[in-house]
Amino acid sequence: MTSILPKTPQDKAQTASVLQRLRRFLPYFEGAGYVLPAVIVAVIVGAATEPAIPALMKPLLDQGFKGNGELNLWLVPAAILGLFALRGVAGFIAQYGLAFMANHAMQALRKRLFDKLLYADLRLFGQVSSGASGLSNTVVYEVQTGTTLLVNAMLSLVKDSLTLIALMGYLLYINWKLTLFVLIIFPAVAWVMKVLSKRLHRITRASQEATDKLAYVVEENVLAYRSVRLHDAQAQQAARFAGYNLELRRLAMKATVAASAMTPMTQMVAASALSGVICTALWQSATSGITVGTFASFITAMLMLVAPIKHLSESASPITRGLAAVERGLDLIDLTPSETTGTHRSDRVLGHVKFESVEV
Repeated sequence: MTSILPKTPQDKAQTASVLQRLRRFLPYFEGAGYVLPAVIVAVIVGAATEPAIPALMKPLLDQGFKGNGELNLWLVPAAILGLFALRGVAGFIAQYGLAFMANHAMQALRKRLFDKLLYADLRLFGQVSSGASGLSNTVVYEVQTGTTLLVNAMLSLVKDSLTLIALMGYLLYINWKLTLFVLIIFPAVAWVMKVLSKRLHRITRASQEATDKLAYVVEENVLAYRSVRLHDAQAQQAARFAGYNLELRRLAMKATVAASAMTPMTQMVAASALSGVICTALWQSATSGITVGTFASFITAMLMLVAPIKHLSESASPITRGLAAVERGLDLIDLTPSETTGTHRSDRVLGHVKFESVEV
C-alpha cells in the first residue's frame, strides 16, 4: 500500500541546510520566546568565564611561586570560588530556560499533530508504514525524543561555540603566533561534521521506516493472533519479524560507526595542532624568552579547547536524529490532506420520541 504523503520533503532534507530545516520548527516556540534573552545572557556569561581559568595560571606560576609575597594568597580561593559560583548560576539558568522552551514547543507540536489526525484523510490510517503504531509513535515518542535531542544539542552547540570564541580570543592575546596552529582545527572539524552528518541523516530516515515496519508486524500479530494461528502462519510472521529486526540492527551499527568516527578524527586534528604548539613554544622560549607562566597558561587554554571541539563533533548526531524525528511530525502536519469527501445529513434525526406497543 502506498503512502499518501509525498516523498519530496525527505528528498529536500538531503540538500537543505540545518538552518533551513530548523526554521520549520521555530514557530512552535512562540509563546516561550520571552525566556530566550535570559538564556542567551546566561550562555554568554558561562562561556566568558572559561578563559579565566587558564588566565589564573600565569600569575600563579610567575608570581605565586617566587615566594616574595607579590601575590595575595586570599585572592586565589576568592577568585576560584567566585568563578565557579558564577558559572553554576549561569549554567542553571540556561538549562532551565531551554527546558522550558523545549517543553512548550513539544506541547504545541503534539497538539497540532493530534488536531491533524482528527480530520486527516482516512487513507492515512490504512497505510502499512503509518498505521496505528507508527502514528502513535510519531505523536507520543518521536516528538518528545526529537525535541529533547534537538534543544539539548543546540544548547551545547551554542555554548561550546561561544566557549571556543572566548578561548581563541584569549589565545590570540597571549601569543598570536602559537594560535595559528590552533586555527587549523576548525576547518577540519567542520568538514568531518558535514560529511558524517549527511550519512547519519540517511541512516536515521531508514531506521525510522524500519522501526515502523517492525512495530506493524508486532501490532498485526497481537491484534490478529487468531487468524495467524488459524492459518498456521507463525513461521512466516517470525521470518518477517527477523528480517526487520536484522535490518534495524544493521542500521544501528552503521549509525554507531558514523557517530563514533567523529571523535577520534577530531582528536587527531587537535593532537597535531598541540604538537605543533609545543614545538614552537619551546623554540620561542629559547629565542624570545617566553615565560613559564605564559606557556602554561597557553597550554591550559588550548587543552580546554579539546572538550568543546569534542562536543561540537558529537553534536551532529543528536541534531540529525532530532531533526529527523521532528520533521516526521512536521511532514504529517503540512502534507497530510484533510478529509474532504463524504456527506452528512442530520434531517433524519428530529428529536421526537414515539412509543409503540409499550406495556408497564
